[in-house]
Amino acid sequence: MFMLSDRPDTALRLKSFSSATRGEKATIKIEIETTDMWALAGALKDLGDVQRGQKPPKASTRSDGKAAAQKRLALPSPRLALPSPEEE
Repeated sequence: MFMLSDRPDTALRLKSFSSATRGEKATIKIEIETTDMWALAGALKDLGDVQRGQKPPKASTRSDGKAAAQKRLALPSPRLALPSPEEE
């Protein structure tokens, strides 16, 4: 979960924010400023977690379980059996 604090001594500081509306959807843009690279890394990780958590689960193309059975490994062809030197 990503959070911003209203305390003045926080590493992540709210620089600006705005909104725009198109039809039934509104977009909020938030600009955050920091000089602490650890705070930057943590914020980006947390925002990535939020984004991944909000994605809908992937639906399989087949519901009968055949999709998993059809995925096969691409294995190399078997080696040619050469006769041993004693057999010649």
